[in-house]
Amino acid sequence: MIFVPSDYFLSREEETERYLEHENNIENKGYVAMFENAIDHVKNSCSNIHLALDYGCGYEPVLKTLLERHGYVTDIYDENFFPELNLQKNYDLIISTETFEHFKHPSKELDRLTSLLSPTGYLAVMTQFYSFKNKTTSKKLFKGWHYKRDPTHIVFYSDQTFDWIAEHYGLKIIFNNHKNFVILQK
Repeated sequence: MIFVPSDYFLSREEETERYLEHENNIENKGYVAMFENAIDHVKNSCSNIHLALDYGCGYEPVLKTLLERHGYVTDIYDENFFPELNLQKNYDLIISTETFEHFKHPSKELDRLTSLLSPTGYLAVMTQFYSFKNKTTSKKLFKGWHYKRDPTHIVFYSDQTFDWIAEHYGLKIIFNNHKNFVILQK
């Protein structure tokens, strides 16, 4: 995992302004297609999902709408826009799309997420994976990587990071496209 030092974090207000610049709405066909692709992976890899949580839904919870169209009852949470979260619920699916790269405290977030999973629940994560050259960090590759240019992106993951997360949190990786989407099961 590559983590940006906290001196470079934006304030909550600056983050919110940046997020509001995005055109993340149901009319954005590319945005909807990205979510439909994620939902297809979930449908092909996960069973017995009764209650889902869109963790990091943004200002317009498009994924919730799409999940519900597919028959999944879905709650939402977003630190900036929908900060209420019932910590007493357990979810069969927690799906977090383009959110993990914003975590200022990844271990605290993962502790929370895994505690909210049902005993056989799934954690589906979409974030761009950082590629390593010969399993070592390449400054040259990282310097030219587009994904790090967004100042709200402060944590970067790789396949090896998700292997560690699975082992550390008692999860099993059941799907990994080795690019930007992984599903782990408790």
